[in-house]
Amino acid sequence: MKRTIQIILSIVLAIGLVACGGRYSVPGNVLKKAIAITVDQTQQEISQQIKLSGVPKVNVDRVKITDQSPLKIEGIEGYHVKGEYDFTLKLPKRQDKLSDNTFDLYLQRKTGDKKKEVWQLAEREGDEWKLKAIE
Repeated sequence: MKRTIQIILSIVLAIGLVACGGRYSVPGNVLKKAIAITVDQTQQEISQQIKLSGVPKVNVDRVKITDQSPLKIEGIEGYHVKGEYDFTLKLPKRQDKLSDNTFDLYLQRKTGDKKKEVWQLAEREGDEWKLKAIE
């Protein structure tokens, strides 16, 4: 009887550990910064095309991950993350809130010299990856 209880508790503990910590998640602040970088790049391109003076400031408000899968980017751990976000676009004389936008990002996680995590936004260019630091 005692042995049966030990086995059951071991199984429950193993399931709990896998459910809680079995999958790493991209930190929310990193994801918000990565989304802001991509939105900012798009806004800069649009601003140049329509000759806007000054680039609007982007503030990512809400992020919801709908899918996340691990992968290797140039041999280093990375993630393909999809989801939705809201953001506020701050212009000189007004601000606009845009909701339920979708994102599809590739992020690479590296461990630096002093055990510091460094995240990079990765974009596919043909067969190569273009990496941009997320600060």
